[in-house]
Parts: sequence; structure tokens; C-alpha cells
Amino acid sequence: MALDAPAWQRIYPTAMVVAQPLSDPRYISLPLPAKGGYIAIDRHPLSASETALLETLAQEQAPRIKEPWYAFLTGQTTDAPQSFERLRVVQLRVTMKDASVSRQDFMAAVTGMFPRLLAHFWVDQSYALFVEPDQEKDPDQQKLSDFAQVLAAMETDFYANIQIYVGNFWQKDDPLPALFAEEQRIFTSVKATKAESDLATQSLAYFTTPTREQSAVYQTLRQRLAQMPEYAEVIVALYHHQGNMTSAAKALYLHRNTLQYRIDKFQELTGWSLRDMDHLTLCYLLLID
Repeated sequence: MALDAPAWQRIYPTAMVVAQPLSDPRYISLPLPAKGGYIAIDRHPLSASETALLETLAQEQAPRIKEPWYAFLTGQTTDAPQSFERLRVVQLRVTMKDASVSRQDFMAAVTGMFPRLLAHFWVDQSYALFVEPDQEKDPDQQKLSDFAQVLAAMETDFYANIQIYVGNFWQKDDPLPALFAEEQRIFTSVKATKAESDLATQSLAYFTTPTREQSAVYQTLRQRLAQMPEYAEVIVALYHHQGNMTSAAKALYLHRNTLQYRIDKFQELTGWSLRDMDHLTLCYLLLID
């Protein structure tokens, strides 16, 4: 009988539930029953015998993907199937609400967003990769906001929930398997409610996670800010608009004077000025999950 996630985590408390197998060699990924994703187990605390047993299980249950680009990105081969100067990998996680929807039609619609692709393929039933070369000075090169608009329409057309992670452009001499493995981890850390993400939108949360989890200062301040939930949307709006009060007020549907009053009140309560980018960044960091 296959073990479910809680059973694995009782044995290996640091194991993570992920949507797709991680290519990072630090982890051994095993499929969970009932298409529940994968359990990723850190090799570091394992004994030699545990590692050997889990690796055997992983090899037996690993998805068989014959795509050459997948072999290259996961470090199974050292030579890229095609030459390139720079490329990025766009990851897509899809939950089809209607089983009758054609995955082939869906894939065709997604590929239409790209001016050119080196490869595109399904890794499993809900996880797809798109390998895109950088095309210098190409006006059709999609940005995160461009993907977001198209995918929002596709969710309606295909009756699906879609999450996208737009990878960074990497050079041909970069250690691509290691970089792709980390981008997979970043995508895994994105909350299910966040439809689109990239390195810029996730960097603050991702790169500060270990310190935040271990910091008594951070946890105490976070709890204090959590007691003032009415200021959360003000902090987020100001941060997303680089501290510009006029733009933030429009986003919040507030009069500028009302926003100024709230900022002043917040400073009176906490000592932090949301007009100061250092203070604003700190407050935004305290809100990150």
C-alpha cells in the first residue's frame, strides 16, 4: 500500500509535498497516491541504506519522459539538444476541472503565447514546461503581466486553474540543471492562490525564508503587525507602487488624504513611517507567508 503525505512526514519530518518531482539532486521525489503530487525527501539526514532504498523506489516510480530537453534540464545529459545563447524555462501547473477538455488543445493554446520555442511538453498530467530562447529586441517577448492576461482568459475557455512561473533568462555557460532545480523549488513554494510568479515577485519571500523562520525579532514583529489587519492592504499597495501615495490611493479606491491619514495613524501606533522605503519594505516583509 502506497504511503500518503502524512505517513511519509511522520517518518521524515522535513519532507515536503510538491506538485511535481524536483530535479534538485538534494531531494528524492516519490509519487503520492491518488495523484496527490509528490513527496520530496531531503537526502542529507538519510543513512546510506535509506538513500539506496528510496532511490530504488524513485527510479521504479519516476515518470518516463523521453523529451531530450527534460533530460538536459534535469542533468541526465550534458549536451543541449539545440544550440542557444540564452533561454528561460516557463513552468505551468494546471488543474482541469472538466475531464473532457483536450490537453492537446490546451497545449496548442499556450504555445500560441510564445513567438518561438525550443521545446514544450507535459512532464505529468498537470505540469508542463516551455523552453524559450531569448530573442534580442523582440517586441513579442512576453512579460509576466502579458502571460497573466492571456492565462486568465484561458482559465475560462478551458475551465481550468492555471499557475505559471516565468523563469529567468540564463546563458549557455550557466549551470542550467542546478538553476532549473532551484526554479522548481521556487515555483513549489508559491501559494496555490497566486496565479503568476517569477523570480522578482518571489525573491523576497524565497531568499529570506530560513532567516525569517529562525528569527525571534521577525516572529514578534509579525505577530504585532497581525493585530492590525486593517493596515495590511495599505502596506501592500504602497509597496507595489514603490511608495507612490497617489497610485496606491487609486489602487485602494481611497482619497489621497484618507491614505495619508492612515499612514500617519500607523506611524503613531508603531513608530514606522510607510513614507520611508526601508520601513515600508520591513512591514511588507512581515506580511509575507
